[in-house]
Formats: sequence, C-alpha cells, structure tokens
Amino acid sequence: MLFPIFVVMTLLEIYVLVTVGQAIGGLSTVLLVIVTALIGSTLLRQQGWSTMAKAQQSIAEGKTPALEMLEGVVILVSGVLLLTPGFITDGLGLLGLMPWSRRYFINHILEKNAERFFSQRNAIFIHRTKNQEKTSNNKNETIEGEFWEDK
Repeated sequence: MLFPIFVVMTLLEIYVLVTVGQAIGGLSTVLLVIVTALIGSTLLRQQGWSTMAKAQQSIAEGKTPALEMLEGVVILVSGVLLLTPGFITDGLGLLGLMPWSRRYFINHILEKNAERFFSQRNAIFIHRTKNQEKTSNNKNETIEGEFWEDK
C-alpha cells in the first residue's frame, strides 16, 4: 500500500514542479522551493523545542507526556516531508508544524486506529507511583489485576 502512494506522490510533485516552472520560470521555482525549505526548517526548530518544553513540563508535573510524544512524531514526519523537494510535500509538512492542524492529525489518527492501539493482545502495562516503588521490596507482595485468556 505504501509503494503506490510513493509513486503517485512523486508523479504529482514532478507535475506541479514542471507546471510552476513553466509559469514563473525554472530559477524562480528552485528559489521558491529553497525558501519554503528555510521557512519550514525554522518552524521545525521552533515547534520541536516548544514540544520538548511541554513534555518536560508534563514530566515535572508527574504526568505522562503522551500527547507531546505524538506531537513529536508528527513534527518528525513533517520534517521529513519538508526535506523532500516539492510543493505538495512542503505544504503537508508545514501543516504538520502548525499546532492546530497537528492536533487535528493526531485526533484523526487516534480515532481511526484507537481499537488497534488499545486492544493489542499480550500487552502489559504496569504503573507504580513513587511511594509504591519505595515500599515494593517485600517479596511476598500481592499484585492485584485482571487476567483473561484468548480462546
């Protein structure tokens, strides 16, 4: 499924680059691609540091920085799209760097894949607070939980 998307996107990018090149000239098209890459790299750096600061703040408050980690993934993908020459990928990359559209992408991905994310078989999640870690040296400690077997 990924290969056809790659081929179609490459052909679309070439078509758009040639069309824009015919309209405004080859040198202007190359300069425009470079300018969008510079703007994108500046935005990438700013949004990356902002997300890192939010993640550190969440950790300092004792919260799991799950949303910030997802934002980091979207920022990473947006950076890769900005490195790919072309106007369509640059547009998608710039959309991924805008906080409002980034949240939309994350919500959309979670809505479409929530069942797959949260119903994985054989997944284990253990959460202990700092107080529990200090007192968990007792080897006869009973751990409460649920168990079910897939048939």
